[in-house]
Amino acid sequence: MKLSNTLIITLFAGSLILFSCDPKIEPSASANYISGKLENIAGGEKILLQKLTSRDIATIDTILPDMDGNFELAPEIERLGFYRIFISNNNFFNFIIAPAETLTVSADVNDLEGTYDVTGSMESDKLKELNELMNDYIAQMDSLQMEMKNAQASQDIQKAQAVYQAQMIMNDDAMSRTRKFIEENPDKLASLSAIQRFDPEQEIELYEEVLAGLKSKIGETDLYKEFDNRVQMAKRLMPGSVFPDMVSKTPKGEDLRLSDALGEKYTLVDFWASWCKPCRAENPAVVQAYKNHNSKGFEIYGVSLDKEAESWKQAIATDRLEWAQVSDLLFWNSPSALQYNIRSIPANFLIDGEMKIVAKNLRGAELDAKLAELLNQ
Repeated sequence: MKLSNTLIITLFAGSLILFSCDPKIEPSASANYISGKLENIAGGEKILLQKLTSRDIATIDTILPDMDGNFELAPEIERLGFYRIFISNNNFFNFIIAPAETLTVSADVNDLEGTYDVTGSMESDKLKELNELMNDYIAQMDSLQMEMKNAQASQDIQKAQAVYQAQMIMNDDAMSRTRKFIEENPDKLASLSAIQRFDPEQEIELYEEVLAGLKSKIGETDLYKEFDNRVQMAKRLMPGSVFPDMVSKTPKGEDLRLSDALGEKYTLVDFWASWCKPCRAENPAVVQAYKNHNSKGFEIYGVSLDKEAESWKQAIATDRLEWAQVSDLLFWNSPSALQYNIRSIPANFLIDGEMKIVAKNLRGAELDAKLAELLNQ
């Protein structure tokens, strides 16, 4: 199972092999030099050196190995950051490099992630350490998932329950080990990857440790600024905080401000999209909660991350969403998603008449139960 390529800060890489050669080209103006050997080169492979940020991937050089797979580069590295050597979306590895570093790389072109090694960067060493931790967890979880499928296929309820408990224990252990890694390395860029496993609102102190640890290294970068924004937004969006107002377009193209659409007592700000299957699966529970509590002062302000107006409108009609709906039709680039740090959907915030956050991410029957608790007091 390959780690996700959605966010750079969640990508990791493989195991250590030593290779070295004498420089044949001059280091770059940033004094960087990368040399290495790629085994089983066939010729004709398009091999790229790419820079990874939180939102895009930029090719900065092309690797041209000789017939034996040897290569060298002198890339311009402005500041410490995440990079990768890339052949295809299923064949790449990630590493970290800083200005003035000389790195030595080796890998098999048939399995870059599984065979790669980079030496000369302590930051990359830490990324590898984290990667090994995560890959061990993934391998064990894959094995347990297979056991779960077999138990379900044979309708062995007792076995399925035992496997589920083992999965929970393993997940807790992995989280504990990841936390320990972060606490021991708050100033390492790999911790920026590791901390993505934790909810910033529940682990705000851990996030602030990494924020402080990395400031002197990457404080001027967009990567750090976005991470800082995420931490600050988490603080602003914790229960008890006032939810920032917003405005977007209705299906008729009219502006509708959240503060003008509040329920008398409570309002659910519900982030969803027509293309999001978990959102559509959640909608019946939201519809039921609306029917049960709308007359008691409950409203919903739906915010879609759609990009096609007709798909959005059709989903509203099909799912019978009778409350206010807005969308910028800009997908994940929606100002609404960016403003409220929405990184996955469905997501929601329950706010009161003064726009203070009461609860968030209520799922299924949780929403109805919470409203019953609040409105029947």
